[in-house]
Amino acid sequence: MTVWGAWPAKEGFAYVSDESGRPQPWFQTWAGERRMFPIDGAVTRLAWRPDETRLLVVADVTGGQDYRLAELDPATGAVEWLAAEPGVRREIGVPYSSASRPYSPDGRLLAYATSARDITCLDVYVRDLATGESRMVLEGDDRYVPVCFSPDSRFLLVLKFHQNTDQDLFACDLTTGRVEHLTPHEGPAKYQPGGWTEDGIYLCTTEGRDFLGVALLVPGRPLEWIATPDADVENVIVGPRIVWAVPRDQRTVLCTPETSLELPGFASQPFGYDGFVPRFAEDRLLVQVGASDRATEFFLADLASGELRRLTRFGDELPDDLVVPETVRFTSADGLEIAGLLYRPRAAAGPVPAVLTVHGGPEWAALPVHDPLIQRLVRAGIAVLAPNVRGSTGRGLAYQRLIYRDWGGGDLADFAAAAGFLRSLDWVDGDRLGVHGMSYGGFAALSCLTRLPACWRAGVAICGPADLEEDVRALPPTWRRRVVEWIGDVDDPEDLARLRAASPLTHAADIQAPLLLAHAENDTTVGISGTEQLVRTLTGLGKTVRFIRLSRGHLPDDRAEWDDLDAAVVQWFRDHLAPPVSGA
Repeated sequence: MTVWGAWPAKEGFAYVSDESGRPQPWFQTWAGERRMFPIDGAVTRLAWRPDETRLLVVADVTGGQDYRLAELDPATGAVEWLAAEPGVRREIGVPYSSASRPYSPDGRLLAYATSARDITCLDVYVRDLATGESRMVLEGDDRYVPVCFSPDSRFLLVLKFHQNTDQDLFACDLTTGRVEHLTPHEGPAKYQPGGWTEDGIYLCTTEGRDFLGVALLVPGRPLEWIATPDADVENVIVGPRIVWAVPRDQRTVLCTPETSLELPGFASQPFGYDGFVPRFAEDRLLVQVGASDRATEFFLADLASGELRRLTRFGDELPDDLVVPETVRFTSADGLEIAGLLYRPRAAAGPVPAVLTVHGGPEWAALPVHDPLIQRLVRAGIAVLAPNVRGSTGRGLAYQRLIYRDWGGGDLADFAAAAGFLRSLDWVDGDRLGVHGMSYGGFAALSCLTRLPACWRAGVAICGPADLEEDVRALPPTWRRRVVEWIGDVDDPEDLARLRAASPLTHAADIQAPLLLAHAENDTTVGISGTEQLVRTLTGLGKTVRFIRLSRGHLPDDRAEWDDLDAAVVQWFRDHLAPPVSGA
């Protein structure tokens, strides 16, 4: 079961869970009583009205990421759709995140972004909850998303989310209509707001730095730095006090100027990705804590006393043989240090096969949280290495930007180094290596199989780009203004040649290992046609290939389909990474 995105209230907290089979809103009282509120589609985010009479729900009804907004009455379960026209994308903060506050403190307004005017942009609107009327407060020339309101509800803070490494903040005066640019800067910089108080706007930023630090932004003044460690500060949480979250190996530490509290696992992601963002519940913090050998659970953390109260028991039925990974490091061809999580099977007899699994994004990270697929592989006697290669988050701005306009370049050297690292382990059989990934990780797996074919005995690519040119042309419309800097320019002949040379489809004939592919027909992030072409090419060449056609969306949102896919992946590697038959 997967859970994410808890929102505290007086009587308890709301969260998203796929316990029923598809992500839906749930409410749990502080005493532990739970209730699900059924709604159409897969729910991605929640937010309470300030008076807690309604719960905002963001739902993907079609699987095409045309997110729709509804308010749910927690007393009756009744649902009122606020913005549900098909084919329009709506956001209440940074995509795939959960850290924004879309309601004004006075409870009169709801802020959201929409692509209704121009499918390549996101404009920002506020909806009057009393009249139901909406008005544009910022016309976008890129992706603009609302973050939070000022304490007096007069101003709306808006984030221009040009790249994952290049952002800007704007203040929209809802009385005069004036829009003020708050963060003029040169070069790429991140701005990750945590909240707006009477003192100003608290945020995590890389302005003038490589790592995210905590600062106070007061319009018209220089930044006032609060914490500047030599590591990315993943969130700043605003409430009765100012708290920030920093990583410590596979755990999260909550910090204030006076004290700190180490949590029993991982609890913070930038912008609240995957729901990992602490939130104040009066004077304590509601935290979502994950660990590799346990289910993700919710806790109440008291910073003053250091007390942690566990609120949920989602993982009571998980097996007790789950493996905790070791944090490992190895060096790529250009001297770049790569870190990763290495899972070793328990009580393995003799050298074991291993699978390199590459995260999506590519600006994401391999996280120390429970991954059912990884644990299934380890239980099957297969080691797993989940590296954070160049382009991954959590290693600073420069490291993250190494992937820009270099997909299939330096990252390929990192994959080769990962294979070399696995072969260097005396308990790993270096002749039985597999590679796996989803989304960008699927591209990584295909790159490994086509351009480093001698390294691998089997591969799995799920919803991965096989053809970078096609991928650039088919990306979501709201990504078009970032794609040249991010991946490449298909209208530039030299750049197009580079993209084609890095595309797995170009090198399909070089694949030696059996390949399992999976993709959904209506994937609006990575088009399916490249995968279908790869299947036809490999079939025509007499290669071993299997294709699983998924039901909807970029990645499955149906729990049963995820389970079936994971089972197929494990069986694929069991079959094709098995030791050679004696005498064969």
